Amino acid sequence: MVFLKLLPMIIYNLISLLFQPIFWLVMLIIWFQFRRMAKLKSDFFNLPQESVVQPTLIATVYGLIGGFIGSIILVLVGVSVLEVGVEYLWILAIAMMLVNQRFMCFAYAGGVLSAFKYITGVPDISIPQVMALVAILHLVEALLILFSGHLGAVPVYLKGKDGRLIGGFNLQKFWPLPIVAMVAAVVPDIGAIGEVIQMPEWWPLIKSGLFTEQENIVYMMVPVIAGLGYGDIALTTRPKEKSLRSAFYLAVFSLILLGLAILAANYPQFGIVAALFSPLGHELVIFLGRKYEFSREPKFTKPPQGVMILDLLESSPLKKAGLDTGDIILGINGIPVNSREDLEYLLDFFTEELEIEYLDDKKQVIRRQLIFRKGFEPLGLIMVPDGYGHSYLNFSTGGGLLKSLLRKFKG
Repeated sequence: MVFLKLLPMIIYNLISLLFQPIFWLVMLIIWFQFRRMAKLKSDFFNLPQESVVQPTLIATVYGLIGGFIGSIILVLVGVSVLEVGVEYLWILAIAMMLVNQRFMCFAYAGGVLSAFKYITGVPDISIPQVMALVAILHLVEALLILFSGHLGAVPVYLKGKDGRLIGGFNLQKFWPLPIVAMVAAVVPDIGAIGEVIQMPEWWPLIKSGLFTEQENIVYMMVPVIAGLGYGDIALTTRPKEKSLRSAFYLAVFSLILLGLAILAANYPQFGIVAALFSPLGHELVIFLGRKYEFSREPKFTKPPQGVMILDLLESSPLKKAGLDTGDIILGINGIPVNSREDLEYLLDFFTEELEIEYLDDKKQVIRRQLIFRKGFEPLGLIMVPDGYGHSYLNFSTGGGLLKSLLRKFKG
């Protein structure tokens, strides 16, 4: 199969990116973001700051895998970066970020740019190519969210609808994304450029819109480094369940947009449909996620009996013993536990040997687990808030940088 001949070329180009300074700059930015999240967790809960080396390496591995998959799809579709107006996309995305930070996304910039192209005829870009690029990047993001979006979720306290504090998780992930894109060019004599792989007649799925079929069009591979980010919050489900649902919504959006892009390549009147669906469909993904999250009862609230675990540090004796998020500690060494104060008192009273009685959240059965700790070693436990007396984070979906600057200017 002809595409098997392209795989070594894709891998070679991806490896070449690892030796470029821009890749390590993106890695540095991602490391800084993970460090910021670790510091937030440490400061908020007064816990030792965890290392960010492991999450950075894990994100890098997933980013490399996602970049490889994305590169194969880009090559299969035949997206030419010369026809997507990357510079216009970035300028527009940054400008829209000034209005609202979540608009820093090619789904919005690509949709606006494509709609403007459809109405006015400028700039010199291909609407199907732009929409295909947006769709493929979001499809890769959906895959990354599916397999790793829940990893390293940061526990937080928030204020519920009734004013009570509830527990939740801030899902923030960042991935370096080295990809191989295509560049279409016209050459006078194909035989003069050496070995050329003959592609099937149906390829590319989205043909170049800047050249005529009579011209000798050659596609070349170009390595490009990008970065993907994912932000969400889990209040009614575990982080993994939340990321699965988010990945599903985003994948459906991406596949529909990719289908519209291919349709627009053959029937130009569908270009405006794809351009409008890009931002509106992305908004629908956000709306469905929020509706599901805020229309249901929060999961991480104070139980009628015992204390619920919100999160455990990796070094926690409880985590090593098999306890997990959502489990409810009912007693220690036969003594009931119903509050944070009860737990702290018993941990000060009993030192090395602790028999933990708890309700397993997944199986809904009561278990007992014997754990050992050295002296007064902390359990590395973050509990669900027990009412109104704690600090909490205020997540705002409000304005962007421009609004913040105006607010500071006023006073």
